[in-house]
Amino acid sequence: MGAPWHEGLRPLCADVRDLAGSDAPVETVLFFVARWCQKETGAAEPDVAAVDQDLLADVAARVVRNLEDDGARVGRLVAGDAGAWSELRRLLRASAYSRADAAAGEYADEALQKIAIVLLTGTPPSRAAAQLAEALEGPKNEYIFTSPFPFWACTVVINLIVDDKRRQTRQREAPPLRAATKPDCLDAATLERAHEALPALLDAIRALPRVQRSVMAWTLARRGLDPVVTERLREMAPDLFAETVARAASVTGAPDEAGAPVTDADIAARLGTTARLVAANRSVARCNLSARDPCWKLLLDVLLPHKSTRRSHEEDHDG
Repeated sequence: MGAPWHEGLRPLCADVRDLAGSDAPVETVLFFVARWCQKETGAAEPDVAAVDQDLLADVAARVVRNLEDDGARVGRLVAGDAGAWSELRRLLRASAYSRADAAAGEYADEALQKIAIVLLTGTPPSRAAAQLAEALEGPKNEYIFTSPFPFWACTVVINLIVDDKRRQTRQREAPPLRAATKPDCLDAATLERAHEALPALLDAIRALPRVQRSVMAWTLARRGLDPVVTERLREMAPDLFAETVARAASVTGAPDEAGAPVTDADIAARLGTTARLVAANRSVARCNLSARDPCWKLLLDVLLPHKSTRRSHEEDHDG
């Protein structure tokens, strides 16, 4: 077997790093430049010789510079550093304020969740070298250090505002819609298949990364879920819910609903993280599980109904 396709980028990455006087590992620079090549060409193994070499050199220089400026910040965000997330929220809110002053905080929170999902599903600098050796891949929206992180993050919140205003304009200009019809009830066979799929779903939750597993367990243990369902989940997966039962008992003397979390902030306090990271980890886990089995998706839709992070202006007006 020949050398991996991305090895053709190594000399360029090494030269650019050395010229910049950077301490960033060559493998880290190589990973992000190679991911740029994949995104730019749409190919899993692009022909790097066919890519404009001046453009490649410019991309490599930008990656090196932004790793120096923002690599540590991204690492802290991925690690769940509360101070780093608070600082980022202030930046997003300031960026949103001039475009949507009254709703700047809401847009900042929504952008923060989107950014958290991108960072959690992407590859931080600390794992780039290992990922390069395993498989050079990542989500389409992965942050790859080709632009300064603050600029990229502010673009996320600005795009949210622009998209929202366009949607509101379309809704104002669109003809009135007829009242939506009530969706059909699920048939008995579908409900039976979903019930039979529950043990496999719990096994899949057990196999999630540690933080996602804890977030899912605490979310399924939250107050407001039918007590019969809660008890059934505990019977089927006592190991998965052991921590939630023990914590509830320490609060109330018994593992009942009074000690269960109510909000993402409650879950975050139990896990020592932030509410936005709780929501982001749950979204990542939910998307991955739902994509694997339609019955799992149905179960998750019932157990973990979607909640918008930001009410639309129309909902605010109409109540």
